[in-house]
Formats: sequence, C-alpha cells, structure tokens
Amino acid sequence: MSGADKSPAAIGGDGLASQLYASLESMPDAFILLDAEWRFAYLNSHAERVLMRSREALLGRSMLEAFPNGVGSIAHQELARIKAQGGSTTFERDFPRLKVRLEVRAFASQGGLAIYLRDISERHATNQTLRLLQSAISRLKDVVIITEAGPIAEGPPIVFVNEAFTEMTGYTAVEALGKTLRFLHGPKTDPDELMRSRDRLARGLSAHTEIINYTKDGREIWVEGELFPLISDEGVTTHIVVVARNVTQRRELEAQLRQSQRLEAVGQLTGGVAHDFNNLLTVILSNAELLETRLAGNDQLHMLAEMTRLAAERGAELTSRLLAFSRRQALDPKSIDVAALVRNMDQLLRRALGGQIEIQINAETGAWNALIDSLQLESALLNLCINARDAMPGGGVLSIGVQNAVLRSEADARGGEYVMLSVADTGAGMDEATRARAFEPFFTTKEVGKGSGLGLSMVYGFVTQSKGRIAIDSEVGKGTLVKLYLPRSHEARREQESEVAAAAATGRERVLLVEDDDLLRAQVGGELQNLGYRVVSAQSGIEALQMLNEGERFDLLFTDVVMAGMSGSQLASLAHAIAPEMPVLYTSGHPETMMDREGYLSPGVMLLRKPYKRRELAAKLREALAARTAPG
Repeated sequence: MSGADKSPAAIGGDGLASQLYASLESMPDAFILLDAEWRFAYLNSHAERVLMRSREALLGRSMLEAFPNGVGSIAHQELARIKAQGGSTTFERDFPRLKVRLEVRAFASQGGLAIYLRDISERHATNQTLRLLQSAISRLKDVVIITEAGPIAEGPPIVFVNEAFTEMTGYTAVEALGKTLRFLHGPKTDPDELMRSRDRLARGLSAHTEIINYTKDGREIWVEGELFPLISDEGVTTHIVVVARNVTQRRELEAQLRQSQRLEAVGQLTGGVAHDFNNLLTVILSNAELLETRLAGNDQLHMLAEMTRLAAERGAELTSRLLAFSRRQALDPKSIDVAALVRNMDQLLRRALGGQIEIQINAETGAWNALIDSLQLESALLNLCINARDAMPGGGVLSIGVQNAVLRSEADARGGEYVMLSVADTGAGMDEATRARAFEPFFTTKEVGKGSGLGLSMVYGFVTQSKGRIAIDSEVGKGTLVKLYLPRSHEARREQESEVAAAAATGRERVLLVEDDDLLRAQVGGELQNLGYRVVSAQSGIEALQMLNEGERFDLLFTDVVMAGMSGSQLASLAHAIAPEMPVLYTSGHPETMMDREGYLSPGVMLLRKPYKRRELAAKLREALAARTAPG
C-alpha cells in the first residue's frame, strides 16, 4: 500500500495500531508523517488546526506543492538535510502565512520524516516582552534591584541589578548577584530606617526610604528608594523590587538651603537688634568721650570714663559684625589693590599675632584690583588671621595669598573674574560638622570668654554682600584654608579718603535735628551745641515738616533713618520740596533702607553710622555742610 492509500482508518485498526492512533490524535503537538517523496502520509487533528488545512486536502500531496512559499526556506533546507543525512533537528521559525511561531522537531524515518510542530507564539511573545522589559530596565537611569522574597530579616539574596546599579555603586552585576543589600551598608546607615522598611515588607506593604549607602570605592551616598513586594495570585510574596536613585546632590542642596534660611532668619533678627543697640551705644560713647575730656585731671574718674568708652567701642564692633553678617551694613566699595592692602597690614598682623606665628605673604604678579570696601576687607582679613592664630596655640605658619581667579557659575553663585584672597594655617583644622557651622553667628569652638563667634560670620556676610564668594577647606590635623573671592574691579584705583582731623571741627550753622529716641535726641543735641551749632530738635518727621512749613530755615537737616511714622528718607524728600537747597545728613544704626539692591549706599547719600565718636560727628557735619548749594 502506498502512502497515498494510508488513511486514519487504516492506521487506526485493532490492537496496538488503534492505541497508537488514539495517542497521536490526543497529543498536544501537531504530528506529521512525510514519505520519501515529501508527501503527507499522516497528520493528526492538531496538525490540521496548525496548518489550517484538512486531512483530505493534504494526504497524498507533496508538502512542497501544498506549501510552495516554503520551498527553499531555511526550514525546508533543514528538513532536507535531516531527510538526506538522517538524525534529528529542532528549530524555531515564524510562519507568517500561518500567523504562528512554531517549534519544529523532525526525525528521519524510513526515507521520510516524522515532524512535531508546537505552537509557541504565546510563549515567544512573552519572552519577547520579558527581553524588552529587561532591556528597558537595564537602561533606566534609576537603579532597579530584584531580590528573592526572603528571609527579609537576614536580607534576601539579589537576583537582578540593572546597569544604573553599577554606575551608582561601582559594583558589577556579577559582584552583586547572590549577595544581600547589606553589602552596601556602612557605619552611617540608619539601622532604625532599615528596620522600618523590613517591617513593612514583612507585612506585604511597600516602603519608602532614604538611607546612606556606600560605593565600591568607599564613598558615602544618599539613596532614596521605593521597595515593594511582588505577590503571586495565591497571595505569596515571591520577590522584592527596589527602585532607587542617588539623591546626594539634592540632600546637599537642601542642607545649603536650610543653612541659608537659618542664616537669613538670624540676619533679620540681628539687624533689628543692632538698630536699638546702636542708639544706646551712641549715647554711652558720646557721654564717655565727654567725661574723658572733662575729667582729665582726675586719674581715677578719668580711667572709669575711658573704660566706659572702650566697652562702648567693643559693643559697636559687635553690632558692626552682626550687620556685616546679616548683609545690612552699608558698604562703600572702591577699586582696591588687594595685594598692596595686604602688604600694608603686614606689621599690624605681626604685632597682633605674636612671634610664634610665621607669616608668609604671596601675591601674584599682575593681580587685579577688587571692587570692595577696604575698611571691611581689612577687618575681615584681621579676623581670619586671628582665627588662624588661635588654631595654632603652639605656633605655626600663616600663609596669605592674592591671585586672580575665574570661576564658573553655580546654582547659588554667579561666575566671572575674581581676586582670590586666601588665608591658610597649619593648625588643628576642623571636622565636617564644625566646618558646616563655621559661618553661623555665635558659633565658636573656643573656650567661654575667648571668642564671640562672630568673626567668620562677619566675613561671610561682608563677602556675600560684596557679590563675592567664600569657601573653606579644612581637615582635622591638617589646617584650614579660607578663600575669599572678591569681585574684580575694572575701574582705576581711587585714592583713600584722608583720615578725620585730630581736632573736632566746629561750626555756627543752624541744624534741624530729627530723632525719635528721646534719650539719644537730648544727647546728640547737646553734642551739637558743644560743637558750636545752633540746634532745633524734633521728635518726628511730622514735627520737622511743620517747622519748615512755618517758614523756619536751616542750614542742615540731620535725621535718623529708621523712625516711627515717617522714615528719614521720606522726610528728606518732603523737606526738599520746601527747602531744596538744604543738605541732608542721615544717621542710622541699621541703614538697610538707605542701601540700593546691591547693598551699597545710594548715590548722593551722606550717612553717619551709629554709634559714632565726637570727631566723626564733627567731620561728617562739615562734609555735609560743604555740599550746600550756593544761594542763587
């Protein structure tokens, strides 16, 4: 009987053949027999469904004739090889016409072929999806880690990490697989935070965490992670997925923001305190100076008056530092040769620091000028040098450098050209916690009574207000380096103003004094009279305007800036409408309202900062009166 005569009935006879037929019909795979001529000798019912042809249409026909599109294909070549050489083969192929992907297993049989076909379209699609997901996860910027479900307490082993994991930690997938997440932990990893996450995972809940991990090279990094369990249909946790990212930079920026907000809050507080305190100091300082003059023949009382004056001057220095820190000190910037300023301070620094400190000054040839308030810069440099001396109680080397610098823009600072003034010591250095608080007012590592904690905070405020930048590099046992980046000046250097004359200048002009503090108004009024001026006092801007509107004429308006009801600047504006030729001299212990957006005095403004000495008052009065417009 030829292959063409074989039918299901013939194969399905009694006995063993019947059992074989039943087995072939019930098997889940398609089964086909081809004879030596490639003709279909048998196909089961599953093959009919896969090939989308009936038995009647295929039995006895050549496969090459029934499926001409397959002739010459890779599948055809592979089947022909097995048919000719014997043996077996297994391969997978897509069959577009059939719209399936089949796994083909073929065996040479009596010159023909026995072929098993399994539809693996669904499995293949699933595998493709898994490969796509794995490829996508591998390329995510976020770290993805998959661990087994347990044991959670000891740490389940890692079964998958993506490429971002290696980029963040430095560990390869080979180094991570099989280990637990504990190999990323270290001394600063919070155990309570780990316990909280483990507890939630053990209850089948997701967890959010931020902890410190450690990279392969030992660096600390802050990692934010989302951990969630994968739960099967039976409600059993099979794996744990961790999606994490490096948030170290964000944490640092948040810390800087908190520090900035804290410093700003302290600055606002100190600015308000400085105003009232400077009013009191002005009275104390003025009276102490007057008493010193009048008690010149009484050594004991003269000494007490001198002590009072010195204490008032120290108080004035403290408020000046507070205002500098809070960036509410009115600055008078000029084009300054920083290298020359440092060299001119050499002898002063040597006297202040003592013989145990070796001072080295290194100024770059061709260093630029800086646009800076020279008096504030001198005070800042002196503070830095004294801090350096205190860090070297047994002596050491203090290095002061001046050089040009070009900085790039950063999130909180603009780039550009700067003059870098650096102060380095060989002292004890600072740890990370101390360095983070170094600029805070009243923070000091010195013993009680040996430091106010305002030195570095004053330097910070002054440099920041001057549109400069400041940085500290320090390590315990290796000293400290403070760098002040001062904005470059493109102006020609202006000569320093001459010092106040030794003798206080006097005058006979008529002065309108406006001060809302009764004690201070009486004190300053008496001081002006002692200098020879004719003084009329007003306790408010409204009272002063009333005098001007009634026709009274004055040679100078001397007014406080911060007053209840009407400020000094508002008063001056209204007064000039009545007496445009009258000059104005402002005074304030908190001159923020007289400063422009850059922190400098507004053009044309003359200001006497509280507290002031008698000679400073006298000189400023003469300077203001000299600015009078000549009568027309």
